[in-house]
Amino acid sequence: MTNPILKIRNREFEKRNLLLYLLAAMNFSHIVDFMIMMPLGDYLMNSFNIGPGEFSVIVSAYTFSAGISSFFAAFLIDRFDRKTALIFTFTGFSVGTVLVGLANSYFLLVAARSLTGIFGGLVAALVLSVVSDLYSYRERGKAMGVVSAAFALASVIGVPIGLYLASQFSWHAPFFMVGGLASVFTIVTAFVFPK
Repeated sequence: MTNPILKIRNREFEKRNLLLYLLAAMNFSHIVDFMIMMPLGDYLMNSFNIGPGEFSVIVSAYTFSAGISSFFAAFLIDRFDRKTALIFTFTGFSVGTVLVGLANSYFLLVAARSLTGIFGGLVAALVLSVVSDLYSYRERGKAMGVVSAAFALASVIGVPIGLYLASQFSWHAPFFMVGGLASVFTIVTAFVFPK
């Protein structure tokens, strides 16, 4: 006969693992979105007939808006439940990424990258804070390792797939892929995550 306490512990362990892999997937999509821009430089410069200077504005728009939003969010974010904050920021990130894919002018692309950066800059910090909430000090190293592995996966798998899609279709395709994945992860988070 199975011990009911052991059954409950196993269920809790499985649920926490599901949440951990979901957080890693969110981190993966955020990092792919951030990293894919540089390798798409030739596509974007040809599409918008811009030079390296204008392209650097597209790349830095994300970074500057992420830094500014993170600074101001530091004063406000703890007033909200982690789940609510994660869903809000990841929804904004998803919308911003899809808008990048839809951009048909240089100005709209810079604006969409800025919007994506406003929300994307908060995603990594929120993911790490949720891991800290879910896992005790003893277990946190392993959990952080799983979430951090998303960076390597984004470099090894995400960026090459994004570049393949860009070469087969257009530069818009990687952003639609990331935006679609991020939307799915947001919906799953809304249903799976505890308050």
